[in-house]
Amino acid sequence: MNQCKAMCCKGSLILALDRKEVEAFTDNAKVLGVEALVEPATNGGGWIRFSDYPEENCPMLDNSTSACRIYDNRPQRCRSFPQELTLGCAISGG
Repeated sequence: MNQCKAMCCKGSLILALDRKEVEAFTDNAKVLGVEALVEPATNGGGWIRFSDYPEENCPMLDNSTSACRIYDNRPQRCRSFPQELTLGCAISGG
């Protein structure tokens, strides 16, 4: 049973991307017709502030299903989640 409610993809969070992830993220956004507001970082990467979007979530999150639209090509930060217990997140043990 899938108990994930995409808590890691919602709210006032910031997703950091490395240089290759910025390119992949923006390419995926174009294919999906999604606006990706990637702020450049000094290291060549970038970041996405979920609060920049009306629903305050990752632009790659499908709000109707709480599924990631780029799951197979998601950034490393998303792949390594959860790193700690998160209240309400079943997969973290919270």
